[in-house]
Amino acid sequence: MTTVRPWRRIGLAWALGLLGSLATALPGHTAENLIVTFGILQRSIPIADLEQFATTGELTPQLQIYRRQLQISDEQLAQIQEVLSTPVSLSPVAVAQFLYTEQGILLLEQIGRVVQTPVRQANVQALRGALILAAADPDRGFTLVNVLRTYPTEAMRIDLAEGLAIAQEINQAILQSEAAFAQVQAIAAAEAAANPIDADAVLQLVQSERQYGVDRIQVVVPGLPTPIQLYLPEVLPGQRRRPPSGFPLVVVSHGLGGTLNSYSYLGEYLASGGIAMAALEHPGSNNQQLYALLAGRSDAVVQDEEFLRRPRDVSLTLNTLSRLNQSPSPLQSQLDLDRVGIIGQSFGGYTALALAETSFDMAGLAAACPPSTLSFNPSLLLQCQATRLSDPGSSLADPRIKSVFVMNPVGSVLFGPTGYGQIEVPVMVVAGTADTVAPAFPEQIEPFTWLTTRDRYLLLINQGTHFSTIGDITQGDQPLTIPPEIIGLNPEQVWSYMQVLGLAYFKLTLEGDRRFQPALTPAFAAALGGEPYLLSLLATLTPEGIEGLPDAPELSPADSPELQPASPEAPLSPTVPADRP
Repeated sequence: MTTVRPWRRIGLAWALGLLGSLATALPGHTAENLIVTFGILQRSIPIADLEQFATTGELTPQLQIYRRQLQISDEQLAQIQEVLSTPVSLSPVAVAQFLYTEQGILLLEQIGRVVQTPVRQANVQALRGALILAAADPDRGFTLVNVLRTYPTEAMRIDLAEGLAIAQEINQAILQSEAAFAQVQAIAAAEAAANPIDADAVLQLVQSERQYGVDRIQVVVPGLPTPIQLYLPEVLPGQRRRPPSGFPLVVVSHGLGGTLNSYSYLGEYLASGGIAMAALEHPGSNNQQLYALLAGRSDAVVQDEEFLRRPRDVSLTLNTLSRLNQSPSPLQSQLDLDRVGIIGQSFGGYTALALAETSFDMAGLAAACPPSTLSFNPSLLLQCQATRLSDPGSSLADPRIKSVFVMNPVGSVLFGPTGYGQIEVPVMVVAGTADTVAPAFPEQIEPFTWLTTRDRYLLLINQGTHFSTIGDITQGDQPLTIPPEIIGLNPEQVWSYMQVLGLAYFKLTLEGDRRFQPALTPAFAAALGGEPYLLSLLATLTPEGIEGLPDAPELSPADSPELQPASPEAPLSPTVPADRP
């Protein structure tokens, strides 16, 4: 979308889709008309007409007029029908619980810039109620047209100018992201072509390290309600023996709603290659916390203190393992706690970065929070929660952490350039081009350019989503059902990438084995990746390298959608919808 004219054709569809992207009307009246305004221009669309179109695909005479005025193509019309009619399976309790959280209220307030009462006022209660009632409707179900129908005033107003302004901001972010992806992929491809390697030999080297069995051991950590899961390399007859100083250790921190089993595929692989892995469960942000929220037993997605507790959970785990490693126990002398790494995904990525000597950017947080508009970066809603905390300084850091491997991390606003610049240990950042929760450009690619540590790597997974690396996301026992198209096709393929590159990365950064350096090159990543998840890897990228990314086209009143009718008609009353022509 690079010209103004497409905005004119999809403006109404986008404004409707904006409402449909959320989940919450008070009992009583229900809306009969949708008022679409652009400045002083406005038109009324009977919701019954939209219901008929959503059900049958047939346009009433009035909708035919608007279609011609907005220049909506057949393809766009089919998309609008799909947006209006596609049901979403949502529990009304879950919808209500989320929309009363801080993040839910903020979303409602932001969308109130676009969706208003007939007198041009945002009404969080009305919007929340409409979404809840639609989710609770056993007959019509949660569809956008049902949300419109259950809005508790005689009409719902859509401010198209505000909607287009927000859409333009999001479009600019999308264009910048796509340009950044293309830049990273082009640079990586050029470097791979200029520096070829024997990829088969490198892969064989990584796989040849897997000479150990895997001993799963549950370890009780004082202060954590759930025992951690330790994946300990087990010496096999006739194979490599335990290193004299013990096995290097990696701790893994799951994302919001995860469990200690979310990365068992990594634990098994790393342990078989001589790297122990400890998987812990963060009680304030695991799957049970989301269950509690959705069942009404919690009023927050996470409590503020979780930003402080998560890194301390990891330090508690290291304290316990250190004690057991130094005293008579099955773990005595098994671990080398001078060689400790951390893996984190999403909120766990924040946790890993906080442990690596970085600090909060309280001034940056205050300037960016709360977001002034609907953002292309939903992770800001979580990061901004930290504004209520006192600055922890360096108290969350743990000097035992010597290497960081983060997947889809969040922290762009929370840490800022100063925080990322403080990290001195090696860092691997994994990003997915199809991540809609913590988008790759603002949350991984740009922050990567702020890193100054000597050993840093950026891995971009083409078509990778926010959920591609999570090992238990496809299992049925989840607080929220994630549609397969959101998870992505064949996530096991991405898991295999994380296994190979993770083992090579920790062999290099924790053991200092330079034989594995070729595994962290653009040429090897390009050879390892395959459709649909092609890989691009860089070891350096500067802020200047991503400057000059394209902006979205500006939308001015002169380019506005022509909402005038085919024949003269008086403007609508601010409170009473006009009759159908």
